[in-house]
Amino acid sequence: MSRTPEQIVREFGQLWEQRDIEGIVQAMTENCVYANVPLPPMRGRDAVRNFITPNLTKADGVEFRFLAIATAADGRTVLTERIDAFLFGDKRVAIPLMGIFVLRGEEIAEWRDYADIGTFVRDMRAIGQMPGPGVAAAG
Repeated sequence: MSRTPEQIVREFGQLWEQRDIEGIVQAMTENCVYANVPLPPMRGRDAVRNFITPNLTKADGVEFRFLAIATAADGRTVLTERIDAFLFGDKRVAIPLMGIFVLRGEEIAEWRDYADIGTFVRDMRAIGQMPGPGVAAAG
């Protein structure tokens, strides 16, 4: 039984909450494009793995909370409003964002998140954490 685009994206969020780095990477196409706008986009699974690994291995927990989710008219683009959070002991850094996922089959081919990266960087630094590679310069 095939999954709907929204199911695929919700399951992707669960992989984040499980901090399943390989599951996250494998849910994306080999030549995926991931952009944390305004940062330059990352291309390919290795680039995504290198970007997400530092915070996912340091975090004690991750929340990937959907506030709104909808499939666009093209049937392969999923629009999300989310609050993502990283938990470090008793400290929590949350970032509200808009995410767009474009699917190819049942894999994520493109993922763009639009958020206030500067606020995320400041909040991470305030609790003694370094944001992921390339993000620190944005703050």
